[in-house]
Amino acid sequence: MSGSRTLVHLLSVAMLLLWAGVLLYFYISGRLINYLPPDGIFRPMVLVSGIGLAVLGLFNLLTMGAEDAGCEGHDHGHSHDDHDHKDCGHDHAHKHGDCGHDHGHEHTHDHGTCDHDHAHDAGCGHDHSHDHAKTEGCCGHDHAHAHAHSHEGHAHGILDESSWPGRIAVLLILAAPLSWAALATPDRYSSNAIVNKGLYDPNYTDTSRAEQFSLQNKVKNAEKLVAATTAKITTEKVADQPPAMVSPQTLGPAGEPAKPATTPPPGVATAAAAAAETNTPPKNIPAPAQASKSYGTFTLEDLKKQVPQSKEGNFILEVPELYYTGGDVEVQKVLTGQMVETVAQILPEKVNNPDGNRLRIFRMLVQCCAADARPYSVPVDFGKKAPDFKDMTWVKVVGKMSYKKEGTQTVPIIEVSKVEETTAPDNAMIY
Repeated sequence: MSGSRTLVHLLSVAMLLLWAGVLLYFYISGRLINYLPPDGIFRPMVLVSGIGLAVLGLFNLLTMGAEDAGCEGHDHGHSHDDHDHKDCGHDHAHKHGDCGHDHGHEHTHDHGTCDHDHAHDAGCGHDHSHDHAKTEGCCGHDHAHAHAHSHEGHAHGILDESSWPGRIAVLLILAAPLSWAALATPDRYSSNAIVNKGLYDPNYTDTSRAEQFSLQNKVKNAEKLVAATTAKITTEKVADQPPAMVSPQTLGPAGEPAKPATTPPPGVATAAAAAAETNTPPKNIPAPAQASKSYGTFTLEDLKKQVPQSKEGNFILEVPELYYTGGDVEVQKVLTGQMVETVAQILPEKVNNPDGNRLRIFRMLVQCCAADARPYSVPVDFGKKAPDFKDMTWVKVVGKMSYKKEGTQTVPIIEVSKVEETTAPDNAMIY
């Protein structure tokens, strides 16, 4: 392999190892969590792809000395002086045993027509061991010459086919953007990108991810889980029980099991009998348990069962969960006036904020990867001039939930009682 082709081969191997290294670096360093969701095959495929590229690069490196399959059968870089030229009808520089004598002489003749005189026994009919000059009219080719084959014309890829300026351009296209992205790209969106993705244009009636974040759906899903678990346990218990035996005393007149008598509790029975004799209403009858206060199908008890609370009693909710309450009237009635707590990033509020009392908190919600992330946000109201925070700062907000009609939407608003800077959560994106 020539020096030029060796260098091209090494550069190709370097590109494979570079791409493999970047993929493995993102996976091992943990930076990948800011780009791809944990569920599914996305993150494992990054690891598999990195390992595959590394193996391919190392294989190409170890086999770089092997002969190219496409060049087999080609004799490159050789010379030859003696040819068997059948066209001329004579041989050059040799002895002929059939003559029985040595013709070691030198003479000059014209090969223009190949009819020449060799000044020797006519029985041979050819020239023996002589040096002669000839023209192309006889044989049509030159004798005693050297030629060589090279790899010119045997290209093995874009780097082989290109000139060195072209090769350098290809390498820069393959290596520069990837290296720059790995080293210089931050693992988060800028504030301008967040605004351009619709921060100030929320749709609180949106139901695209409501199945995941709606508080009512959390209750329904929990009820389904409890019902399924209860049914399973009941089925297992019935299966483990031996068949019930019915005694003759419990059979009715027709031989069928008699229905059990309905007997009220002793206290209730006594009070009911006394009331019947005196024709007065019964007293001291235990009242049924009072149902929890309900606003339709969603209650405060449901909220407490499904949402964790801090030691101060604040309901700990994610911003998307607060966001989706804007389109759920029943949840709004339960949540209004309740103390909530959430962690989010903060930006100035640029809509419905004439007095400057509000800021806007948001979280980025990812469907597939970071490229399709969008902000889910709610305003927070301080009741006075809002404090200054550096854009994109992570904060913990504590306040009372309220709802206000603004334009055509019901907007969920946190009336802030406390806000402080905090560290970013392990997953800056919500998946």
